[in-house]
Amino acid sequence: MGIDWAHDLMLDHRRLFVIKADEPIRSFGYPFCGRGWQDILVRLCGRIERALRDGETFEFVQIKQKMGVLRAVWEAEASEDTEAKIGHAVNLAVARSACTCEICGAAGRLYNNKGWLETRCTEDAVGEVLPPRYGAGFENVRRLRRWRGHADMYFASYDRGADTLTEVPPPSRNQEE
Repeated sequence: MGIDWAHDLMLDHRRLFVIKADEPIRSFGYPFCGRGWQDILVRLCGRIERALRDGETFEFVQIKQKMGVLRAVWEAEASEDTEAKIGHAVNLAVARSACTCEICGAAGRLYNNKGWLETRCTEDAVGEVLPPRYGAGFENVRRLRRWRGHADMYFASYDRGADTLTEVPPPSRNQEE
């Protein structure tokens, strides 16, 4: 991928993006995040393309970093099964972003940089490291939505090496504080 890796990503996955030819950076879904998450987005796009069936449509509305993790907003005209697969793919990407440096792609943690939350490796980090939200031993546990349009939430532990989510019981109330 070239200098504008985000535009290149969009061109490589045209089925998922509506690209403004004259100003691609102003296109819905243009990834506003660091190059360190490029691999996360490539994996996400591949998973979504494999989930889509003939006649189904998908479009990224927004991709950005928010509160130190990836935020991907999307719309689809697809079966419930396909939307569930897309939702799971997005959850995997969000979980991976929470432990991946947005700058270089190495393993990272959440830092507070003068009020800005950023996921960084020790080399790229500025500010103070934040403790895991649910306490020690819950470093890669995330609260996630089952899939778009459904309020069913669950907790999952993310394994960076295997790139998998495993559902876990909710952390106890004492751990959440």
